[in-house]
Amino acid sequence: MATITASGIGGSGLDVNSIVSQLMAIERQPIDKITAKEATLTAKLTALGTIKGGLAALQTAAKSLTHTARFQTIKAASSAPSVFTASATSNAVAGTYSVRVDKLAQGQSLATAGRANVADAIGNGVLTLDFGTIADGSFDSQVGRYTGASFSSNNSGIKTVHIDGSNNSLSGIRDAINAANAGVTAAIIDDGSARPYRLVLSSTVTGAASSLRISVSGDQALSDLLSHDPANDTGQNLQETVSAQNAQITVNGIVASKSSNLVADVIHGVTLNLLKPSASPVDSVKVERDSGGIKPEVDGFVKAYNDLAASLTTLSAYDPATKTAAVLQGDSAVSMIKTQLQAAISAMPSGIGGSFKSLSQIGIGFQKDGTLAVDSVKLQGAIDSSPGDVAALVAAAGGGVRELLDRQIGSSDGQIAARTDGINREIKTLDARKARLNELLTHTEQRYRVQYAALDAMLSAMKSTSDALTQQLASLPGTKAG
Repeated sequence: MATITASGIGGSGLDVNSIVSQLMAIERQPIDKITAKEATLTAKLTALGTIKGGLAALQTAAKSLTHTARFQTIKAASSAPSVFTASATSNAVAGTYSVRVDKLAQGQSLATAGRANVADAIGNGVLTLDFGTIADGSFDSQVGRYTGASFSSNNSGIKTVHIDGSNNSLSGIRDAINAANAGVTAAIIDDGSARPYRLVLSSTVTGAASSLRISVSGDQALSDLLSHDPANDTGQNLQETVSAQNAQITVNGIVASKSSNLVADVIHGVTLNLLKPSASPVDSVKVERDSGGIKPEVDGFVKAYNDLAASLTTLSAYDPATKTAAVLQGDSAVSMIKTQLQAAISAMPSGIGGSFKSLSQIGIGFQKDGTLAVDSVKLQGAIDSSPGDVAALVAAAGGGVRELLDRQIGSSDGQIAARTDGINREIKTLDARKARLNELLTHTEQRYRVQYAALDAMLSAMKSTSDALTQQLASLPGTKAG
């Protein structure tokens, strides 16, 4: 208990302010204890917030373990990626397939006779475009024309392009064809000759059925430039510069012809993107299960648990050397969380078949120091032998941990929420009590000041009387001062 002293600065020598201050320091001790208790409780709230963050991180990692689809994907790899690339869906069958790209699919290109100027009017009319397959006959690659051939429409629909006074030049015809979205792109090529400007029409689709037949109704000059029937030996006014053809590939000795270079229906579940013909006699595509997604997710889960465990240990530790306890030392919520998590991770999930029943069987287990660790060799061996079983076990274990964490931090009756609510209620009660005590202290201080002010006045009056008596006694005959 503090000692009250007076320094003698008043009229009576009584230091009222100092006395009252020392008395109030004693009176304030209960409030100081409440403030200290509130500081401890606030520190506990901060610590619980840290633990909640760690639990949330572990919850996210556990959720990732339940996404089995990413653990069981199928991948396809080409031995000659410059020749073709490959991708696979989950329906693909693992294996190695020999693949040779014999030729690529391509669309047809036709070129008109040369013109001296791109802006000169040619003629008006209607172009009718039909796509199909050219068969039989022979093809002269020097002049780009067929003899004795037939043409079969692919029934993709007749397209028409109208040419009139606003677009009847070579450049106008080009723009009209491109604007018609008729399955053909048009461009003007300058070949450097005396009549250098040639209109080139190219099919926007590939395959043998993308050859073009063009009928022209209208002015003869327009017909002479653009009418083209590969089945009419004398009716081919355009030169075929690129012939339409299918892609041809040989898979495991079987020849397949496809209209596109994106081939998705030869090897079941595998799509081949053909880039150029094979240079080697045989290339290959390897289709296998991609189990590489499991280990990163497992590693992430283990790290999240160990980070949480480190926080739990630090926040609940006791140092015997310094006799110092951490803020959550002895807290029941902390010990319960540790126990429940360890039990959930070590458990044998129900409802799963397969070769593995617990995480420890695939190399995921607790160490002597309480941390979680992964035996990478054991895990990879399990994945290699039974990837589906590993995925099922990991998903079930992750689901169990996630369910536990949902209760701990996702509901009002979980350990963290209950502990936090309890501390907040305690702080609220202490705040109310401190407010009442502060109000009482105000009145107590006022009372002390009134009392000691009266005492000061009384002592001052007594001193004055004493001084007067002393002076009178000193004036009596025979009385000596001192």
